[in-house]
Amino acid sequence: MQFLQLQYFLAVARTEHMSQSALSLNITQSSLSKTIAKLENELGVPLFDRDGKKIRLNSYGKYYAQEVERALNILQEAHEEVLEMADIEEDRVSVSVMSSTILPPIFRSFYDRRPNIRIQQSILPDSVAKERLISGEIELCVSNTPITGTDIEWLPVLKERLDLIVPKNHRLAQFDEIDLLEAKNERFIGYKSGLESISMFEKCCLEAGFTPNIVFEGTEMSIVLQLVNEGQGITFYPQYSFLGEQLENTKIIRLKNSHCYQMVGFAWLKNKKYSYVSKQFRQHMIEAFIDIHNKNNR
Repeated sequence: MQFLQLQYFLAVARTEHMSQSALSLNITQSSLSKTIAKLENELGVPLFDRDGKKIRLNSYGKYYAQEVERALNILQEAHEEVLEMADIEEDRVSVSVMSSTILPPIFRSFYDRRPNIRIQQSILPDSVAKERLISGEIELCVSNTPITGTDIEWLPVLKERLDLIVPKNHRLAQFDEIDLLEAKNERFIGYKSGLESISMFEKCCLEAGFTPNIVFEGTEMSIVLQLVNEGQGITFYPQYSFLGEQLENTKIIRLKNSHCYQMVGFAWLKNKKYSYVSKQFRQHMIEAFIDIHNKNNR
């Protein structure tokens, strides 16, 4: 058996979903399936129970996953011990992110594994983040709009619901949930990343059956939300944003429209040689986001 086989097996064991695991590992589903099948052939027992496309760890798989994870942790600890013995400082990681409640615990859990790492985090407009990614100033972008290019890898991972946020004295504030069409005559405060020809917010309105009356369009979400707080209009509110806690004069309303969401993803350079720690940080982030996505879609 090979070290890579074990890593792939653990990825599938954690999600019990072949296509999602292949996506997180950045390999084809066919290649991942063959790797798992080869490992099972070497062991002489199946590790998963299969029912069509559904897979579940069986008793052999559960025991094997537990022991493999323990063995890999021992190897990781040995790696860190060698670094300490050699007095080698770990690398820094630079990342551009959006404002989100889910990021601090993910950063914290990575610090638990690698306490000596230095994470340099910034919140940049997507157009600026893309430029700095290409120039090498940052190593990873986490964004709710696609960051693409010939040399850029873009991996969408997490589906984030979009709600509506309105002033407390607004006529819609009496409702906890509405159809977006009910807001067709309202003043919208728009948000645009700088990379889109049409914002995701505007697309939601168009798909609901109307063209929004956008009275202001900004690239900074905090300013957009503050304008709503001051009663200047309404806008969409990302599910995982923490900015709403600071807006005392607003109310968040759920939308009945299933198309009102945005995909959060990761961007990095395809052919750049990243450090071991940088690649480990990226994988940690991707796996954490996939876990959140899976929990929300069960």
